[in-house]
Amino acid sequence: MNWQEYQDAVGELYIQMNEFGIVKKNITIPDKVTGQPRQVDVWWELNLGGHIFKILIDAKKRKDKIDVKDIEEIIMLAESVNADKAIIVTNSEWTEPAERKAIHTGLDLRMFTIDEATDLIVEDKWLMCQVCMEDCVVLDNDGFLPIGGIINWWLGGTCGTCKSVYVNCQGCGGKAIINNEATWICNCSLEWSVFENQIFVESTDEEVEKDSRDIPYKDENQLEIEFPEI
Repeated sequence: MNWQEYQDAVGELYIQMNEFGIVKKNITIPDKVTGQPRQVDVWWELNLGGHIFKILIDAKKRKDKIDVKDIEEIIMLAESVNADKAIIVTNSEWTEPAERKAIHTGLDLRMFTIDEATDLIVEDKWLMCQVCMEDCVVLDNDGFLPIGGIINWWLGGTCGTCKSVYVNCQGCGGKAIINNEATWICNCSLEWSVFENQIFVESTDEEVEKDSRDIPYKDENQLEIEFPEI
């Protein structure tokens, strides 16, 4: 998930508050001094007793903690566009000095994880990627394979950021992460591989009906991993 997608998710979070006011995403507001346009991630206007209360919401997708400089920048932006209140929404934590500065200035800090953000804007979300922890896995592959007259159904998905491919064999319940260099053999004796984000499966048992596709990669050290149940 990049910062623009995170910003969009924060906007969707506050659009749920439309019944309490008007919410706009990714807009520009003239600077009260210079008249130049200032970009605002989310703008929320509430009518309270006949008075319009304006809230600026800034989305910050970070690996590092929010610091005092971040607080000061958003306070200055809020003042420049005549906002009555400012809120920073972040996937990260914040330093103690930043929290003290926020309390002193009346700015609110809100945690909004990548997991929560992808829940709002990603269709067919499956689970959070355990490889990069920066995005979710989208359920974009499924299929079946005859094994001894029984249909083996499987699910697969790809991380939107690091492109790791997740496989869940419904026959044995096995789960693994595979890629172009690493295949996986589940307890059904099926070998799983991926090519150009497409999952291929082949039985290692010569007596079992199977695909005829050759698998060009093999990694004997590929380990089965655990990830949450669907």
